[in-house]
Amino acid sequence: MMDALACAVTVWTRMENQPHEANIGNCKRSLIKAAHAITQLWGDVLEEEGRRKVGQKALA
Repeated sequence: MMDALACAVTVWTRMENQPHEANIGNCKRSLIKAAHAITQLWGDVLEEEGRRKVGQKALA
């Protein structure tokens, strides 16, 4: 997961500082990998949110 996010930061840095030297194919692959990681994290957060809501209802 951290590798994917680190790659996204690398792409961002390259596009900010040396866009003319960026390998667009590599940038796209790295960003797709990062998007998958973020999507997984999003799902994990929503799942945890659901568990907490169920737990709160049980306590009420």
